[in-house]
Amino acid sequence: MFNERKALQMTLQALLEQRMVLRRQYVDQDKQLGADIKQILSRIRDMDAQGGIEEGDYSQEVATTVEEEVPVELMKRIKVRKAHVRHDYQEVAKQIDSLLRENMSPMSLVDLCDELKRRHGVEFASPYIGVQKSLKYLPQVRVEKDGRKLIFSLPVQ
Repeated sequence: MFNERKALQMTLQALLEQRMVLRRQYVDQDKQLGADIKQILSRIRDMDAQGGIEEGDYSQEVATTVEEEVPVELMKRIKVRKAHVRHDYQEVAKQIDSLLRENMSPMSLVDLCDELKRRHGVEFASPYIGVQKSLKYLPQVRVEKDGRKLIFSLPVQ
């Protein structure tokens, strides 16, 4: 029996397939443009090497034209992955302890990470994981939840 649900499923499937085709086309075109750009840059370098022109002159021009071509909206959607940085979690634990002692009141994960970044230059790709690894060395720190927020505090002495 053919019903509206079946028709919607068929339409959805067709749209998803169309979307995949468009994405493949986009990737192929982007690769082709990249190859063309590299080829042209290589040719410009060769010509400049023959003419004795420095490399910095045209690289600035290319950088500005490439930046202008990429829409701002697209750049906002692209997620940039942070570089992996090794942290000395014992040292970070000492810094967290001193921050909590200075503040003398509970701190949220966001506030704690902001202070670590501001004062000590410590920035985690994943704040939750970085702080949790540091807290292994601080058994005295209490972790509580306030709704969806994590709150860190030291016991009152």
